[in-house]
Amino acid sequence: MSVGSHLQIRLDDYDSRIRTFIPAYEQMLDAAAASLRALPAAAVPRLVDLGTGTGALAACCLRTRACASVTAIDEDGAILEMARARLSEVGALASFVQCSFLDAALPSCDAVVASLALHHVRTPERKSQLYRDCRAALAPGGLLVSADCYPAADPGLAALERDAWRAHMRQSYSDDEIAGYFAAWAQEDVYVPLPRELELLRGAGFMPDVSWRQGAFAVIVARR
Repeated sequence: MSVGSHLQIRLDDYDSRIRTFIPAYEQMLDAAAASLRALPAAAVPRLVDLGTGTGALAACCLRTRACASVTAIDEDGAILEMARARLSEVGALASFVQCSFLDAALPSCDAVVASLALHHVRTPERKSQLYRDCRAALAPGGLLVSADCYPAADPGLAALERDAWRAHMRQSYSDDEIAGYFAAWAQEDVYVPLPRELELLRGAGFMPDVSWRQGAFAVIVARR
């Protein structure tokens, strides 16, 4: 399914509409990009962006580490072209791979980043394999950075987080529209509770931590 079909939006509306869907979207991307400062200052980082979308996270990363190169991976050719246009505007040293990031051969790199992409991995087993693949691609001391929905494990806290998410969306949509969006997203999205996600990363050999969190959304930074 294409990004536009999944989100039920026009692709050219993506960058404006995603902010109506995701609370503190820009702050989350900024926090993810800021984590790249944990890489050696003198290094010229090689980044791999999984499910790059319009390249919003990659562009944020390049504002943090302007000298970095980026390999942007996305299976949706139309949105990958939007990423190509965005990154060309900032003069990025970038390459583009049209492929599912689950099937792509990940190049050697210093950081693997992802924004609202890893919740499309359907099973813990497949996500564990992805994390092992990422670790194999990363240089020693490299980072895996994911900005995504990681709800609380406690059902009561998770319900409060979902209520806050709906309250954010209610600024732009009716309750019926919100229910329709959540029903559509549930066909593909798997939101792994934060403690379980950290377990999966540790099981793949990473040392994960949480660098930013607001409600159900978090930035996880995992060191190889």
